[in-house]
Amino acid sequence: MTDKTEGEKIEDLMIQVDTQMQRLGWTTEQGREHLVRFYGVRSRLMLTEDELDNFLLYLQLFDTPTPDDQ
Repeated sequence: MTDKTEGEKIEDLMIQVDTQMQRLGWTTEQGREHLVRFYGVRSRLMLTEDELDNFLLYLQLFDTPTPDDQ
């Protein structure tokens, strides 16, 4: 069994954050505004692993209206 390194965990979190931002239709600027407001940074690269995980959870729980096909 191979455990992921911290870098690999952060890379996975970044990919998941990207996916959630796309799902929500968030622009890079909207993501940046959220980071500044809640974490005091302008880039996800400046977040700790825990903060990045928290941001991902926020995005996963954030709902947006579904498209007409539902």
